[in-house]
Amino acid sequence: MTGSKTLGLLGKKVGMTQIFLDDGTCVPVTVIQAGPCKVLAVKMATAAEHPEGHRSASMNLGKKRGKQNKPRSADGYYAVQIGFDDKPARSCSKAELGHNKKAGLDEGKRLVREFRTEVAPTEKPGDEVTVSVFDGVKHVDVSGTTKGRGWAGTIKRWGFSRQPASHGNSLNHRTGGGLGRNQSISKGVPKGKKMAGHYGVERVTVQRLELVKVDAARNLLFVRGAVPGHNNGYVEVRRTVKRERVIIGQMKAKKAAAAKAKK
Repeated sequence: MTGSKTLGLLGKKVGMTQIFLDDGTCVPVTVIQAGPCKVLAVKMATAAEHPEGHRSASMNLGKKRGKQNKPRSADGYYAVQIGFDDKPARSCSKAELGHNKKAGLDEGKRLVREFRTEVAPTEKPGDEVTVSVFDGVKHVDVSGTTKGRGWAGTIKRWGFSRQPASHGNSLNHRTGGGLGRNQSISKGVPKGKKMAGHYGVERVTVQRLELVKVDAARNLLFVRGAVPGHNNGYVEVRRTVKRERVIIGQMKAKKAAAAKAKK
């Protein structure tokens, strides 16, 4: 099962450590504080699939006043909106507080994201999502914002090589060089030209990281691989969108067995 449209978790990158496997192998891992996350809203493809209790406050108010209530419109897709890390009410807008109140929360959430699903979700507003969603999962995709590295040259930012350091090249070893125009730059710099500039602070998704251990008691995920962002930075964790190599191996074995049986 791929993770393109499955429920994931929001979390915070804690730092790095190492754990030992049963065979004594030392594995470097990144610790992620994943959840617990609160379900703030549920999106349904059709209006009939919405739970009865999940209606807007204005519709309930109109019902009390005797006004005619219009049926809830369809969202057009299946999704679960979850929030992570409490935020005090004084830092929230009234719209945010009103939205969270439907889920039974008196405060806001610092990180709110929506995870699309293939089928109608069974979760309801107010439910709690924990690391149990990753039971039996061996690989995950982690999305986050990379570290900011300030203004960087072409060598650090794009991996350009240095210019020659021999005779005739005076103090021009790490510059970017020509811009690629044949006659002039009157038409401006070509779009997409790799030049010096701001490096980092970009949304990056690292795919198929190994999920070494799940600590359900402390809501911790131990992931082997490069997790984007700095310590205490927010991340999104979901099932990997890449097919497991184990599944591919099983499929090949089944095909080989079927071909052997035919012979």
